[in-house]
Amino acid sequence: MLKTTFFEKASIKKLFFKIAIPGAIGMLFSAIYVVIDGFFVSLYLGQTAFSAVNIVWPFIYIMFSVADMVGVGSSVIMAIRLGEKRNEDASRIFTFATLFILLFEFVLAVLSYFLAPYILDLMGAEGELKFLGVEYLQTYVIFLPFSAIIFAVDNFLRVCGKIKTSMIINVFMSLLIMLLEYLFLGVFHFGIFGSALASCLSFLIFSIISYIPFLLKKLDIQFVFPKITKRDIVVIFKNGLPIFLNNIAGKLPGIAFNVLLLKMAGEAGVSAYGTLMYIECFIIPILYGMCDSLQPAIGYNYGANRMDRVKKIEILCLIASFIVCIISFGLIIGIPKELALIFTDSSIIETVELTTFAIFIYGFTYLTRWISFSLQSFFAAISRPIEATLISLSISCFCPFILIICLYSLSSFGIWLNFPLSSLLTAIIALLIVFIKWKKGTLFIENKYNKNT
Repeated sequence: MLKTTFFEKASIKKLFFKIAIPGAIGMLFSAIYVVIDGFFVSLYLGQTAFSAVNIVWPFIYIMFSVADMVGVGSSVIMAIRLGEKRNEDASRIFTFATLFILLFEFVLAVLSYFLAPYILDLMGAEGELKFLGVEYLQTYVIFLPFSAIIFAVDNFLRVCGKIKTSMIINVFMSLLIMLLEYLFLGVFHFGIFGSALASCLSFLIFSIISYIPFLLKKLDIQFVFPKITKRDIVVIFKNGLPIFLNNIAGKLPGIAFNVLLLKMAGEAGVSAYGTLMYIECFIIPILYGMCDSLQPAIGYNYGANRMDRVKKIEILCLIASFIVCIISFGLIIGIPKELALIFTDSSIIETVELTTFAIFIYGFTYLTRWISFSLQSFFAAISRPIEATLISLSISCFCPFILIICLYSLSSFGIWLNFPLSSLLTAIIALLIVFIKWKKGTLFIENKYNKNT
């Protein structure tokens, strides 16, 4: 196990290989279950079921985003507190975050179960598409409180230096999902609810496993009485707000895209968009894993007022993100048809051609995506939620919706073009924020948080 002091004492290169690489691998496997889900649904249940999953998935992701928001937001403060050597305060925040997530997700699950048919009506789904969508969504919400928590505890483990543990849990969780998907769909023929059940059971099992180190009290953070200040609660939500808005707002354009594509191109359009999202599941988690894994190190050094190390870690984060995105760009535009055929029936020529074209245009997103992603993560790590939120909302909501209006006359081509243009515009916004802060001399400032508590 890595001690949290490792964040302050280790060399920057060692930090990257000990933290960012395992974090990226772990996050990739934690998200790859979505791709596994789509592959098995497409293989065993057909295109209508595949489209049903894609239509309701943004709503499922939004429900998980609450846990992610609290997990990220509380982890920022916990990292800073550990850097200030205030472990008891960090433990109180951890306990509060866990209890809040369980309670809130339970309430959300009850509401979502009964609202599922109306959600599909709003999406314009009818017949078998609606029936399958409702069945898939309701299966997920039954397990919601204990499956959503996995998206928070991953952050808690990394704050405590359990980077490899986090990676191992994510790897084996995805492997279990793959096994259960095959058994439920390919062997027992459960139908679409079996796909959701495979993921939910795996989430539940590994959520319990993830909390064992905390229950055994072997980490710097433990379960204690969750007494924290109102200011801490506010800061938790402020720090988690950028990632939450990124998740929520990012799915709102997705919902709009699905509605428009269903109208413009039918199930083929929805299927093509779903394929783009599955490709994204291979790239964004790597970026997120690297940047998010380095956040505790940045926060810890910020809490310890080691601004020299904060700068070096962020520069390394930018370089690594750039490399990942450039490689992704080359692969996507190089083999778009091969990628399309993974999730598309080769006999449906129209869907294959539409998906191939969409993938090629989408690939240009990664020429600039690394800029906004790295800088948003940096501002979040040092508890600068306003800057992080502005970048987050730009990439996930403002730019996509503005471009939906501007590119509407281009039909489905406008939807595909939305991705690279939104990324470019947000990169410009992020760089402008950095430039303004640098000119004012406020880009790197000493931690003042503890002086106000």
